[in-house]
Amino acid sequence: MKKQISAKQRTETPLPPLDFAGFLRWTWRQLTSMNTALLLLLLVALAAIPGSLLPQRTASILKVNNWKNENPSLAQIFDNLSLFDVYGSFWFSAIYILLMISLIGCVIPRLKVYWQSFNEQPPSPPIKIERFEGYLKIQLTNTSLNKIEAELKNSGWRINREGNGLTAEKGYAREAGNLVFHTSMILLTIALALGALFSYRGTVIVKEGNGFANTLTQYDDFRAGKLFNIENMPNFFFTLNDFVVEFERSINQTGSPRKFEADITLNGKDDLMVLVNKPFNVAGTKIYLTGHGYAPRVEILNQKQEIVYSDSITFLPQDGNFTSTGVIKIPDEKPQLGIKASFLPTANIDPMNGPISTFPALDNPQLFMTLWQGDLGVNDGIAQSIYRLDTTKMTELGIEELKPGETWKTEQGMEIKFLGVEQFASFQVAYEPGRYLALIGASLAMLGMFFGLGIQRRKIWVLMPKVQNGPNVIEIAGLAKSDSHDINKDIDKVLQQLGIIKIEKKGNRSI
Repeated sequence: MKKQISAKQRTETPLPPLDFAGFLRWTWRQLTSMNTALLLLLLVALAAIPGSLLPQRTASILKVNNWKNENPSLAQIFDNLSLFDVYGSFWFSAIYILLMISLIGCVIPRLKVYWQSFNEQPPSPPIKIERFEGYLKIQLTNTSLNKIEAELKNSGWRINREGNGLTAEKGYAREAGNLVFHTSMILLTIALALGALFSYRGTVIVKEGNGFANTLTQYDDFRAGKLFNIENMPNFFFTLNDFVVEFERSINQTGSPRKFEADITLNGKDDLMVLVNKPFNVAGTKIYLTGHGYAPRVEILNQKQEIVYSDSITFLPQDGNFTSTGVIKIPDEKPQLGIKASFLPTANIDPMNGPISTFPALDNPQLFMTLWQGDLGVNDGIAQSIYRLDTTKMTELGIEELKPGETWKTEQGMEIKFLGVEQFASFQVAYEPGRYLALIGASLAMLGMFFGLGIQRRKIWVLMPKVQNGPNVIEIAGLAKSDSHDINKDIDKVLQQLGIIKIEKKGNRSI
């Protein structure tokens, strides 16, 4: 008995096994597909989230270290995942390299197709157009196909006339907009790569009367791209002559800065006024004014009345009212000395929170200090933050609060003088070779979106059969490639150009 074979089984042919070359072709097609490009764009956006939520070494190594100290259980895991250097990590680099390859592989074939279609005429008009949208059959006495063709050309339609019919097409700029948008993504990706490889960025705090020279040792923290050459850093220096800040004292905006500027001298000869969001440029390197704070000046005398410390200390602001914290370390004394201090520009004693600052200006400056004695840990060979004091091997000697001009005489015979308050400004020095390319890419992206979303591809067909006697009869219909566009509006506009103003719509369109 013969086994019956179904029609489906008879028509199915087993596919040959996929060889290595076929697998590579399949992989390339998948990588360069539009779906893959969109997925990679989404991954880039998702990968940038930890870069905005977590402190980055490229912005502030100090904030990274503080975050690690506050979250020791997660610090090592996040560090291993490069979450403190997202944009320089291998996994972020892999995503944007794949994105660039995908975009290039997607855009280049579409450019070829678009160029070919741009130089081609619209397709021939169909024999019958009744099934298309907006179909109308109109009797006209004073028109011809030549007149209709001329009117459409004047309105920017591309025309292909054959015999008694013509095809008019519009909206080629839509595909051009899509290609410009995707090209802009390539430019942005290249700009990102240039920034990751060849840029450098550093921050520095400069006190009034002090200066900064653009050398590696002068930076408080410094990050450079993988291929950046330190020898290419431009030579310049500047001195912070004065820093001026004024705060709003109105009821609604109390404490908001009204004036925020740094008076500097560049290279010993050029006086400049640096404002927020108005950096100065030196050989392609931009120097931004990013913040400010207070630097109380303190002088310390030991039991022998010898000056062991005399300097202004940079205190880091902790809130909008500039409650600031700082540390003094004196490792040369035996035993070593350390001071943990809080500076309040407008001091006030809160019953619940203790000493707080109620305004950022120097209305009532006070310095609250805790004196420690013992092992600072600076001789252990482990790097320490200058803004943190490790008191695990130290003994507390006393607590005191001082106003400018006052002196704390400790029980151990030391004297700590609060001489006054200076200001400091923080600057960011950045060289970003890809920023102009990124600006061009962003501008092209907006331009591409404007054309890609604002223009619709559509066609109109006009047929005028030959008649022996009587008025001419034209048939007109259209087709939009997007459901969001109403082709009837284009047809109505064409008819208005031909002198047909009133269009009545009763059931099927008719004139």
